Amino acid sequence: MEVNVLQIILNYIVPLALGTLIGFLSTKLKTQKKKDKAIEEGVQALLRNELVRRYREYETKQEMSILDKENVEAMFRQYENLGGNGTVKKMYEELLELPTKIIK
Repeated sequence: MEVNVLQIILNYIVPLALGTLIGFLSTKLKTQKKKDKAIEEGVQALLRNELVRRYREYETKQEMSILDKENVEAMFRQYENLGGNGTVKKMYEELLELPTKIIK
C-alpha cells in the first residue's frame, strides 16, 4: 500500500494549518476589538472630564469667549458620537446659554 504524500498534505496538513491560522487571526481580532473599545471609552471619559471642567469654569465666570464656545461644541459633538449621555448634554446646553465674552 503506497501512501500518497500529496493526499496526506491535502487531507491533513492543509486543514490543520488553516485551522491554526484562523484561530490565531480570530484571537488577534478579538484582542484588537477589545483595545479599540478601551481607546474609545477612554477618549469618551477624557472628553466628559474636560466638558465637566469647562462647565464648572464658565458657569462660575458666567461668560465664555466665542473660541471657548467653539471648542466646547467640537468636544461635545465627538463626545456624543462616542455615545456620551444626557448628563453632560444638559451641562453643554447650559453653557451655550451663557453670554459670549467679547475679546478685544
